[in-house]
Amino acid sequence: MRTPFGRTLVAIRENEERVRMLGYDTFARKLGAMVVSGAISAAAGASYGLLFGNTGASFASVQYSILPLLWVLLGGAGTVLGPFVGTLFMFYLIDLSSGITTAYMLIAGVVLVLLTLFAPQGLMGEARRRLWRGLP
Repeated sequence: MRTPFGRTLVAIRENEERVRMLGYDTFARKLGAMVVSGAISAAAGASYGLLFGNTGASFASVQYSILPLLWVLLGGAGTVLGPFVGTLFMFYLIDLSSGITTAYMLIAGVVLVLLTLFAPQGLMGEARRRLWRGLP
């Protein structure tokens, strides 16, 4: 996020017309971000296939599309550590609540709604706002 490419992507997110007026090729920057994202996703999928020997059609389900988005939003989308913290929090929340009741996803849903209401920037975003402004 602190490289020129990252700053340009943030500027494109905020006001694409202004960035285009400054002379940047916004299409090329967005295409580059998509290529990097696709390469990381492809490497993750390939390493999963190599590790476990197969990948089934169940990975195309909604669950595998929605959960990573929830982890990022829970941890904090504008932080580096946010997705990692969101994933840890969600896994431990589901693990602990599944030991209490069979309706563990209801508990996870209520916690996600409460965190969205009271910590809209995510867990790490709130930590950045309240504790340490220099948090990556």
